[in-house]
Amino acid sequence: MLCACAGTGGGSLSGRAVQKARKHDLVEVRKVIPSISVDLRYASADNVTKRRLYPVNMPCLLRRSTAAKLRKAQEILQAQGYGIRIWDAWRPPEVQIVLDDIGGHTGLFLSPDSGWSRHCGGISVDATMVDGDGVEVRMPTSFDEDLEHAKPDYTGDDPEVRRNLAIFQKAMRQAGFTVLSTEWWHFDDASYLHIPQPVVFAWELSIPLL
Repeated sequence: MLCACAGTGGGSLSGRAVQKARKHDLVEVRKVIPSISVDLRYASADNVTKRRLYPVNMPCLLRRSTAAKLRKAQEILQAQGYGIRIWDAWRPPEVQIVLDDIGGHTGLFLSPDSGWSRHCGGISVDATMVDGDGVEVRMPTSFDEDLEHAKPDYTGDDPEVRRNLAIFQKAMRQAGFTVLSTEWWHFDDASYLHIPQPVVFAWELSIPLL
């Protein structure tokens, strides 16, 4: 499990990781999109595993071109009074293994035996939409919840949820993303759907592991 080791300052860990990430064409999303909201859910226990998998000061990384697409989506949404909140971006393969071990039975996580998640290459983002005050709008489910109702083609009878989801998906698609068929919150960079990208391990960015 990822951890913030004793004696490692918050800024120093994040700074070293971001510097090394550049060699892998990964960038800190907060630098590219200063207005974006970031709530990396695996940096707290507020996720399906009920435990923290990232250090508190985990950088929010995406491939440079993917971050540029996300910036476009943010601009589209801001013009309508909304914005994006990121729940997960680049995910260390080491954490993907943990997620599969803990929650593989849920169907939420790709087993490394079948290949790495696109998150591990920094070309996928889990996200939701917030209003002008930074409050998450109503969506079909919360993060990593209830796959039965998490499909992007919402079939419920709540017009507010339907409208929010349509606005969000349209902006993400216009910016160059595709939505995963089983999770409304998961978006892949369409440019890399058929071009596998190299995964980047936590140790390559000096992010410590237990």
